[in-house]
Amino acid sequence: MLQTGTGLAPHWLPEDQVQLLRESDPVTRIVRRLCGLVLGAATLLAHPAAAQDEARSDFAGTLFRGMSLGRVASLDRNACAPVGKLLCNAWLPYPSAGARLQDLARPSPPERSAEERTPPGPAAAAPPPKHFFAAAGELVLLEALPWVYNRYAADEDFARISAHTIRENFRTGFKYDRDDFNTNQSAHPYHGSLFFEAGRSNGYDFWASGAFALAGSLLWECCMENTPPSINDLVNTTLGGITRGEISHRLSVMLLDNTASGSSRLWRELGGAVLNPVGAFNRLLRGEMTEDFPNPQERFPDGFGVSADLGYRHIGGAAAHPSQAIVSLSARYGDPFAGDIHKPFDSFWAGADLNFPGGTTVSRIEERGVLKGWELGDPSAPVRHIFGFSQEYEYLNNESQIFGAEMLSVGLLSRFNISEGVIFLNDASAIAIPLAGIQTTNVDNPQTGRNYDYAPGGGFRVAARISGAGQEIVAVGYGVAWARTVNGTSHNNTLQFFRASGRIPIVGPLSIGGGYWWYSRKTTYVGFSEPRSTQSEWRTFVSISFGASGLWKPKV
Repeated sequence: MLQTGTGLAPHWLPEDQVQLLRESDPVTRIVRRLCGLVLGAATLLAHPAAAQDEARSDFAGTLFRGMSLGRVASLDRNACAPVGKLLCNAWLPYPSAGARLQDLARPSPPERSAEERTPPGPAAAAPPPKHFFAAAGELVLLEALPWVYNRYAADEDFARISAHTIRENFRTGFKYDRDDFNTNQSAHPYHGSLFFEAGRSNGYDFWASGAFALAGSLLWECCMENTPPSINDLVNTTLGGITRGEISHRLSVMLLDNTASGSSRLWRELGGAVLNPVGAFNRLLRGEMTEDFPNPQERFPDGFGVSADLGYRHIGGAAAHPSQAIVSLSARYGDPFAGDIHKPFDSFWAGADLNFPGGTTVSRIEERGVLKGWELGDPSAPVRHIFGFSQEYEYLNNESQIFGAEMLSVGLLSRFNISEGVIFLNDASAIAIPLAGIQTTNVDNPQTGRNYDYAPGGGFRVAARISGAGQEIVAVGYGVAWARTVNGTSHNNTLQFFRASGRIPIVGPLSIGGGYWWYSRKTTYVGFSEPRSTQSEWRTFVSISFGASGLWKPKV
């Protein structure tokens, strides 16, 4: 659990050094055409159950079409000579993440004022108007459609509701439910993200849209099932829906281009609908899918990148499937050290692991967004620190830990310019877990109806890395959490992880690497404890990274 490892801090080159790969590089041309595939696969980061045809020839002209990028041309080989033609953008990836985008071997520029950061060109669109009745109507629709399916297509007993069942739910009050792990820890957060988007895509901000997620969860729990309202569903649907919904919203806004036309517009609208179906529904109703109008002022963060690790992992011990192919995806949005810390999720990171053949296909989904941050000290200094609060979603399914939770964290993100071309990056944070689902047995408890327990808790994590010449060299991370069971078989759980990785750049956006991952769960019961359960694995992979920086937007 809490595998989100390090802090959320992509680090981008100054705008006058931001450049994309030369079109003449054959490797770049090949990988550029793979970018659409990587972006499509990255939608799994937003929807765990779901796993361009552009006339323009460069990445800036496709994903980032419609936004002034300043001087964005081919990569300066002298500025990044040791990296070769590798895209010279820089990230602070989680050691927990399989995919890595390259770390910058120089400090980020000081945060610019809103006036300095306002992009040139036509004035951006005004903030969208709020549509309360549309948002409320969609909230009701999002309650009714699943209920109709459950009642009349699936013929589920819990969907047989009446005025009597509603009164009984209010009389009984909140309990813990008996649903399976994936329903509670995956499906409910996704449903909550749709409630959140009912507000977000109708002009409401992050916090107000969170109220829509809460209202949707309360309405479902009290009235749309004949079982008592669920404490765990309220937490997972609300907090998980906020995290997952805001990430889906921002990714879809960045992908969409209101000034595009033809096949570019078609593919963007389809991709936006996958990421954010409620937002697509509203665009369809308002005629925005085909209308030509200005893009939102904050369409882009300062930088964005996606990365995919394609390789092999071997799990030690008596694993049921010890040898598997693995695809590890990551997406990084924004840069805290360039000022993306003022509004919730101005900076966020998301990652997922897909494994095959055999076993669980999706073994990891992690999402972490900065709620609010503050720069401590001089932004132009060689040593910089950001203190901030984050909100997170976590889903793990491996040999030792089957874990799902919404989390809140507070910590310090630091960046040290050690010498010319060498930086040290560090993140230390404390985490709070309102309620975690942790599988502790292989059979259902007859009292709870589940093989997993619910437990609040907390812990800490630390991560560090050294990068040189624009490339991550070594990254390590460790975390531990303690959770005390409030509903289930166990008494206490101690969960730990350790991750280490190294990378070597090859050519263009390609690199090769390896890593070691270790998980541990120690569970105690009333009167006895079981042996520690662990999973260790080795990974080797080829990595493909894509990104762009200098995507200015005003900070207010």
